[in-house]
Amino acid sequence: MSKVILASKSPRRIEILHKHGVSPVLMPTETDESLPEGIGMRDAVEMLAKRKASACYDAVKDDPEYTGYIIIGADTIVWKNEIMGKPEDRDDARRMLDSIRGTVHYVVTGVALIDIKTGETTVFSDVTEVHCKNYSDEDIEEYLSLEEPYDKAGSYAIQGYFGKHIDHINGDYENVVGLPYYRIEPLIRDRI
Repeated sequence: MSKVILASKSPRRIEILHKHGVSPVLMPTETDESLPEGIGMRDAVEMLAKRKASACYDAVKDDPEYTGYIIIGADTIVWKNEIMGKPEDRDDARRMLDSIRGTVHYVVTGVALIDIKTGETTVFSDVTEVHCKNYSDEDIEEYLSLEEPYDKAGSYAIQGYFGKHIDHINGDYENVVGLPYYRIEPLIRDRI
């Protein structure tokens, strides 16, 4: 059994871990996701990932059942002149999709790993450059009629229906989905 705790209920993060043979214990946390004014994209996701992992650590650090486990906390945003999280509503999703069409934006995932036995914390972020095609207003409206855009940073899922509107990426695909496993694997290898 994997000695990994995922401080998230994200189906995409769970799927990525399962794909790589990791069966995490799921412990989503409720944390403050507010950010200081003017914070940079890497600092933002690293701060939020650490908050999530730390909340989970505080909940299990004294439980002997989890000695030897490592906690993974993560947060993903889209950056295009601003931090784009999940859309507030259809109009917000439309605004985001309009702003990224025919241009380049960045998907940034912050990851925090905490060793429960020692409390040692490792925090990093990964950035993928995403190039969108110049899709039409009709394409945006068609996409907004689906459920897919409303619980995703930047209002889209590269692995879903919207993938046809991506021209190409520079960087890690799984980072865009929500978890840069290639960066995590060397750090958790002895727990899986």
